[in-house]
Amino acid sequence: MEPSRKQTFYGRRQSRPLKDSQKNLLNTLYQNIKLDLENLPSSFPSDVLFEIGFGSGENLIHQAQKYPNILCIGCEPFINGVAALLNKIEEEKIENIKIFADDARLLLYALPNQLISKAFILFPDPWPKKRHHKRRIISMETLSLLRQKMQNGGQLTIATDHLGYLEWILEIVDSEDFKTLFEIKSLPSMDRPSTEEIPVTRYEKKALENRPGAFLIFKAI
Repeated sequence: MEPSRKQTFYGRRQSRPLKDSQKNLLNTLYQNIKLDLENLPSSFPSDVLFEIGFGSGENLIHQAQKYPNILCIGCEPFINGVAALLNKIEEEKIENIKIFADDARLLLYALPNQLISKAFILFPDPWPKKRHHKRRIISMETLSLLRQKMQNGGQLTIATDHLGYLEWILEIVDSEDFKTLFEIKSLPSMDRPSTEEIPVTRYEKKALENRPGAFLIFKAI
């Protein structure tokens, strides 16, 4: 079953008020690097890195600097996170990042198939209450859509610091439907990816004070 093309985003769009400098970046830099569903590029590079929910953008910045010849697309509906990423893009003079400030699934529908070589879903909101589990971004429907857009052999990395969400993810991973789309490269029992692969973000540092993060890596088949 396909997930609805009219996704409902749950969660905050904004918290604290933006500074004037952040508003200025939204009115200038963001307008040049945003992705608009009504006006997407007619073509994309052969390799695209895709992050769902980039937070403050620390991993996206790291990946863009590590792979300067790859287009890095970050999706984040939280405007404060978008503003934080814009600051870093301007400071570091990065030119290979595009931003989609809405539900990533809406953009995935519009992208060509077999496009994404690397995908990240790092520490998404766990929506811990049972009645909110349907709001979780990680589902069989979303992963099926993401696989459709990934290259054969492409790598998907998922991370969570919430035990209940980890159990939810492992249940999906163990399903026959999932096994037709991805093969397991690394599970939480293995070492965390090196900081050269994925930096330790401020969120992860804070989480590690209370509980360890779990990283899962898969290859699209």
